Order: sequence, then structure tokens, then C-alpha cells
Amino acid sequence: MYTCVRAIVACLAVSGGGWLGTPARAANTPLPPTTRQVVLAKDGAGHYAWSLVQAPLPRVGDHQVLLHVHAVALQHGELELLESLNKSTDTERDRSGQIVCSDAAGEVAAIGRQVTSTHVGARVTSLYFADYLEGPLTPAKQAQGHGYGINGVLGDYVLLEDTGIAPMPGGMSYEEAATLPTAALTAWMATVGSNLVPRGGTVLVEGTGGISWFALQISSAYGARVIVTSSSDEKLERARSYGAHDGINYKSVPAWGERVLELTDGRGADVVVDIGGKSTMPQSLKSLAYGGTLSLVGGLGGYGADIPAIELIRKAARAQGIYAGSRADYLRMTKFFEALHLHPLVDHTYPLEDYPTALKDLAAGNFMGKLVIRL
Repeated sequence: MYTCVRAIVACLAVSGGGWLGTPARAANTPLPPTTRQVVLAKDGAGHYAWSLVQAPLPRVGDHQVLLHVHAVALQHGELELLESLNKSTDTERDRSGQIVCSDAAGEVAAIGRQVTSTHVGARVTSLYFADYLEGPLTPAKQAQGHGYGINGVLGDYVLLEDTGIAPMPGGMSYEEAATLPTAALTAWMATVGSNLVPRGGTVLVEGTGGISWFALQISSAYGARVIVTSSSDEKLERARSYGAHDGINYKSVPAWGERVLELTDGRGADVVVDIGGKSTMPQSLKSLAYGGTLSLVGGLGGYGADIPAIELIRKAARAQGIYAGSRADYLRMTKFFEALHLHPLVDHTYPLEDYPTALKDLAAGNFMGKLVIRL
């Protein structure tokens, strides 16, 4: 099984992108004159919050597509953006009116005159970056993050550059596909997509939220041994049912780095997917194998902690930051999902008007996999 999966991944590494799945039939109904959108808006105290508004349907530029959105997945980054904006002293750029969120799935409703890469009726997802096709990330590409540097996707109809979309994997619902652009791609690049997992290797996954759950799914499907940490025995049991070999409750076992070493006969994890930042860094490094990789994908416990360089040096290990990936990376990942018939875990869905509840649930963290807004 492991050899077969490695062969699939090897093929993905050299294959080009294409439009996957069967496009939906284009709708014959005329486009509406207006669309609902959730945007950043300032309250009476000057603090940013989300606001549901009605806006004119945008005009489609030559290299743009109008996406009829059916589902949007939430990210912890949306909460971090609100927090950083409300702490910022920068008054030069007013973000009011900027559409929020980065990850959507829907149907192409209209295309610009110069668009040749897709067609009306195609089932697609947004990408996190609007113009990051391949190669290394650059400041210019990084600035084009949907919902962060530029307009996002939480609305009935949104404008996207034709370079900022990709085909939905075949066999997935809109709700499932909407979870892929950021969380799944980050997990992919933190593990299998960057060729970090050796044959028979061990991957330590912290938590059971979006990125963590995808890291479990992808690594397990690849044939790795996966160890998961959580504060909930119930979540750990569910993680085992999805392929985790071992689970550690970090509340009852605070020195979980030592526990990882025990479970691996002193070797440690070849890859550690770290979501906690400064709160988990010491134990993450303790659990890391010699020659291993610490994939930094988040900072739920805060940022700003120094990485103990002596631990990395002593273990001849490395730490790398993961910030989603390119369109080429995304296409390789979705082919992996298709080939192995993987499906994302959607914990709960909400109607658009119930976005305040969705945000509260996102902040509370009492879920597994992803939270999705349906439109």
C-alpha cells in the first residue's frame, strides 16, 4: 500500500495541472443586480468587525471570473486579522468594505473576454493567493491573499482573477471543496507535499482543527505513522478512527514530547506539525527526531517565542514556515485527494446570516475538521 501511494505522489510531482471533475451545466437564469457580501466595517468605537451588506454585482474585468459562491470555509486567520487590525496603529489604510475570507467553492457565473482557462458553469475553488502559480513565494504574491491583502470570497457572487481559482476535485461537495485552499494545502506542504515524510516515518500532529485534521488524513493515507495531541480524549478517539496510530492528551500528559519519544522507541517524529507557536515549541522540539523537520503552520498559543536554536543544531533538524502554497502545489494535492478518494471533515455548516455564530464557534475551538458557511 505504501509503495502504491508513493508512486501516486511521484506521478503528481511531475504532472501538470488540468481541470478535474465534470463541470456543472451553466445556469440559464440571468444574474442578479446585487449580491450579499460580508465585509470589514468599523463600529462606533472605530473597531473592525464583520458586517453583512447588499452590494451591486461587480463588473467582470478581462482577466477575471465572477464566482457564484456555494460554500466558504472559515480559518483561524480571520480571527487573527480582526485582532491585528484592532491593535494596529496604522491609520493610512482603511479596510472598511473589504470582503472577508479566503476559501470558497462555487460555480463560474461569468468570465472576462481574455479568460481561456475556464468556462461558465465550471465548478471551482478559490485559491488563497490570487496570483501565485508556482515557484517560491515572493512579497508581491504574498500581498495578494484573498480576504487579507485583497477582497475575499464571503458573498453570493465575488470577483476573482483567473489565476486565483482551481478546479474542484471530482466527487466532492461544495462544502468539502471549500475547505481545501488554505488548511488542506498548508497541511500538504507541511508533510507529504514537500517530501518531508520518509518511508515508514512518523508524523506528530498537534490538535484536531482544520490544518491538523488534514495533516492526519494526508499523512495517514501516505502510509506514515501519525501521533495526535489534543486536550480531549473524545477527539483523540475519533482521530484514531480516522487513521491516527496514537493519541496524547496534553492536559493529562504535559510533557508530551517525552511521550512521543517513548512511543517511537526514543527516535521521535520525523515531522512535527506545530500549530501552537510559543506555547508548544519546547515540547515540539523535544519530540522531534534527529534530522527531522518542524513545520510551523500557526500560533494559536501566540507568536514571538525564540526557537531554541541549540535543539535544532543538536538534532541536525530544521524548522520551516508554511504559508499555504502555489496553484501548482494545490493541483498536485487535489489529485492526491482524488486518487485516494479522501474527503475533508466538515464539522458544522451555517447559513450566511448566521456568520456571527460561526465566528464564535471558530473562536471557541470546540470542533474537529472545518466549519463552513453555506450560501
